[in-house]
Amino acid sequence: MNMDEAALADQQIEDAKSPSACADSLAEGAGGEGVKPEAAGGTLLSDLVEMSKLRINLLALVTVFAGFALGVCTSPQGSLSQLLSPRYGWLLLHVLAGSFILASASSILNQYIERDADALMDRTSSRPLPAGRFSPALARFLGMVLSLAGLVYLVILVNPLCAAVSAVTTGVYVFFYTPLKRVTSFALLVGAFAGALPPVIGLTAATGEFVSAGWSIFTIQFIWQIPHFLAIAWMYREDYGRAGFPMLTVVDKEGSATAMRVVGWTLALVPASLMPAAVFGFAEDFYFWTALGSSLVFLAFAAWFGVTRTRETARWLVLASVVYLPVLFIVLVLTAKVPGGV
Repeated sequence: MNMDEAALADQQIEDAKSPSACADSLAEGAGGEGVKPEAAGGTLLSDLVEMSKLRINLLALVTVFAGFALGVCTSPQGSLSQLLSPRYGWLLLHVLAGSFILASASSILNQYIERDADALMDRTSSRPLPAGRFSPALARFLGMVLSLAGLVYLVILVNPLCAAVSAVTTGVYVFFYTPLKRVTSFALLVGAFAGALPPVIGLTAATGEFVSAGWSIFTIQFIWQIPHFLAIAWMYREDYGRAGFPMLTVVDKEGSATAMRVVGWTLALVPASLMPAAVFGFAEDFYFWTALGSSLVFLAFAAWFGVTRTRETARWLVLASVVYLPVLFIVLVLTAKVPGGV
């Protein structure tokens, strides 16, 4: 899941449940791009936490963990208990720490690039950069330093392949997806590519190579993001329209094209979710039936939205999606096995 999708989902969950002293001296001293003196509210620490999207990125680490655990369990003589061994325990700690540093850097750079557009949207106008509480130059510097630090950390303490996948994730998200959002609705596919890589980061950390498990969980998470994000974007399409983002949900006034894509991609998720057991053979039969049942339930919510196209059914689709993926990955990790012939 990329950071925008996670942020929107987090906002939506808060809505469903019911629904950050300015550091002038530091901010003004970073490159001459000062803050607005009238923009009060939020300490330096709380603004840093908000820009790094602490809670959201902690949630994103769950998929890194899932990929790592899957890599351990599908390795020869692998098992979940090995996660407690010194070898894998320290490796897991390092990949989670490095991934969090990079995710925070990506969030900061994304908000730096989109600060003007964020100022136009109700949902994002109070963020530290558009609100003028934090220096853009300082944010840019911080994001670049954290990106470099995270990559060096992963190269030294995990492995070069894991660091390379992490670099691709950050690069695609910051330098391709973020600017493309202002140009074309196809940016969603670019963002989904970056958002599907975290479990692969975890898996390559554990195995040091690309294996079939990585391609299957990448495919599942890539497809899952499309209906998930479109449902959220449908709810906030007025906000996106005000900011000038040419999202499909903005240009598709009647919602028929949005509905077709939501249902179509969710339908594609059914066979994709079965691949770990039916194609690659690294999951038990229990996973197969759990994936089939949960995917059909998710498809029912997608079809409901496709027929009604209301904010309420979009809300339910988002909630269904944020339950679906963790359930699927938890069962996958618990039922993972060494593929036949390995």
